[in-house]
Amino acid sequence: MILSRYIALVVFLILSIVIAREKGLPLSQRIMRHSIAFMEGMVGGLIIDSIGINAGYYYFPRQPLYSLSYFAIVLPCWGVFGMLTNYLWTRVGKEKFMKGLIATLPFLFAFYEGSNIITGSWVYTVPFYWVALGWMPLVMTFVGCHRRKKVVQKIDSLMVQYPQYGVSLKVLRALIIVVMFPLLFVSLLKLVKDFRVLRDEHISTRAYVKELLLMGN
Repeated sequence: MILSRYIALVVFLILSIVIAREKGLPLSQRIMRHSIAFMEGMVGGLIIDSIGINAGYYYFPRQPLYSLSYFAIVLPCWGVFGMLTNYLWTRVGKEKFMKGLIATLPFLFAFYEGSNIITGSWVYTVPFYWVALGWMPLVMTFVGCHRRKKVVQKIDSLMVQYPQYGVSLKVLRALIIVVMFPLLFVSLLKLVKDFRVLRDEHISTRAYVKELLLMGN
């Protein structure tokens, strides 16, 4: 994934320059906003990979999941993806749903999937039409995560306007608070299961973690 790392680095540098030249908010607030998007991108990417790779949908041939090279290369690339997605949605899409989709989905799909054809950074084990369909929830996850507060506030206002739908909107509100990263619970359950197996087989937890970190190096 050396080429992909360079591609992500170039995107990161370009975004950093553009963000630094933006007008409006003070520089410190701009840095904070985009840093949060970067962190959300890494967290979201880790959760998505934990499920997708363990489920056998795709894999990284040169950076095995949880290896040192995975944390050093793949996760920062997810962070850049989170930054780029939210930047395009905000600046080009003007925070409008359809404009945001048009500004992000086709460009990101062509850019990332196109570059992957050249670099072979990840390999799919499912039909490509499933990959294409998966890009819609992928983009919405990263955009929605960064805007949870706004979405929840909108639902609160709908609850006041339409009290007859109060129960349904309350359920929707509760789901949205956690729906951006629903796979977190599955990841935690998998880790609990793994450590239970370690305990039953009398395998050292330290050795298990060390093996994960050194995998692929």
